Amino acid sequence: MRGRFVVFLMIVAIWWACEDPNTLSVSRVFSGNNLQTIYSDTFSVFTSTVQMDSFITSGSNTILLGRYNDDRLGHVSASSYFQLSYTGSFVQDYTSFFDSAVMVFPYDHTHTVTGDTTKLMTIKGYEVTEQILLRPPPFAGGIKLSAFNYGNGLYSNSTFTHSSTPIFSGTVKLFPHTDSLSIRMPDSYFRRWFLLSKHDSASHYFSNSSNFVNSFFQGMYIEADASTESCVAGFVASSTSSSSSSNNSSKPRNFKLRFYYKKLSNGFLQPTHQDFTIYNSSLQFNNITYDRSGTQLSSLQPNEGISSRLTDDVSFVQAGTGLATRLYFPSVKTFFYNNPGLTLNAAYLYVYPEAGTYPKNTLPPRQLQLYMTDNSNIPLSALQVGGLATISYDLQYGINTQYTFDLFTYLFGQIKTGDNFITPLLLVPGGSNMGTNVQRLYLGDRIHPNTKIQLKIFYSYAQK
Repeated sequence: MRGRFVVFLMIVAIWWACEDPNTLSVSRVFSGNNLQTIYSDTFSVFTSTVQMDSFITSGSNTILLGRYNDDRLGHVSASSYFQLSYTGSFVQDYTSFFDSAVMVFPYDHTHTVTGDTTKLMTIKGYEVTEQILLRPPPFAGGIKLSAFNYGNGLYSNSTFTHSSTPIFSGTVKLFPHTDSLSIRMPDSYFRRWFLLSKHDSASHYFSNSSNFVNSFFQGMYIEADASTESCVAGFVASSTSSSSSSNNSSKPRNFKLRFYYKKLSNGFLQPTHQDFTIYNSSLQFNNITYDRSGTQLSSLQPNEGISSRLTDDVSFVQAGTGLATRLYFPSVKTFFYNNPGLTLNAAYLYVYPEAGTYPKNTLPPRQLQLYMTDNSNIPLSALQVGGLATISYDLQYGINTQYTFDLFTYLFGQIKTGDNFITPLLLVPGGSNMGTNVQRLYLGDRIHPNTKIQLKIFYSYAQK
């Protein structure tokens, strides 16, 4: 019996090596053992767009900032909260003189900017007026937790009170392929910090970083002004390299508030600087809001779904706002149950972005991840085998750009269970991208005229 199984595997391997599965005939009989192998791409994939609930965005190491409008998904806004402090001490003597202060936003080149970078953006920063604290997950009442919400954290809908008047406001144009964005800070506000640092013997705000955060400046909230709707960009929040008060060649790429000043040294005033950086990276988080008024998803509520049949045969995925596509394969279980002599050989899911919907300023996620779910539409656990796919671009024709998932392990396990249904899946942005960008994907459903989602299955049986 084992020998026959080995022979079967060798036959299948040679068959796949010699022919492209996409061009195989519907069936093929192998002489000698009457083994017939079938290829089918007619198994239905039911798709719907699901709105996930809020999710943890803290500790992502990305400051997400901006506003933009998507024709089908509505308005998106991203802002960020964080604490600032210094390394060592910022106490100054009477021979030091304040020069200027600049806020530096290093572009996060691992995440693509979404929207129109040719438009100006007005960035505003406010003082946070309450202590930023992590929220514990809800454990009571048998509440199901999303795979994105385990542990303490701060969420995409978390907010903290802040001053009504901004500390600074700067109108800029983004150049995301460069190193960083710099905004000059108002001298009057930050000169006050510098002067206070010369009289720190009583308060110790500028000689003790913990005192500074807990008693003097509890944090900062930054946003893009609502009047400037252009794009959403990511910036590096913090790096492993520490900031330095000396002039040297090392340039760690992390967000910073940099003080430039002159300090007396050997009888001369020497220019120097010191950086205030993210104090506690686990308390830095992004607040992401959306307004889908006037779109086909305007009525969509958290953990609810809407069939792609009601959205022009297209479903959606969007990082940041928590849009996912629910996938259900209703006929697979029934087919194999009614035909017990069949053996599953391979299964591939092909997801195609709708043609013409991903110009360079609105690229889809680089990776997509599949999660197991149920009637709650909550992502419960990642599909570990075959559940992650990286986009493959058709640069020549633009019609075969796709994500390919190997679903053999998933479907084989589902077929063998005693349940009379296939566990549905959720398609979401892959990696740690949920709260670090707002990239979106339009994908065609099973009856879309051009870019149909497809489940291709290979199975075999022995003819009698």
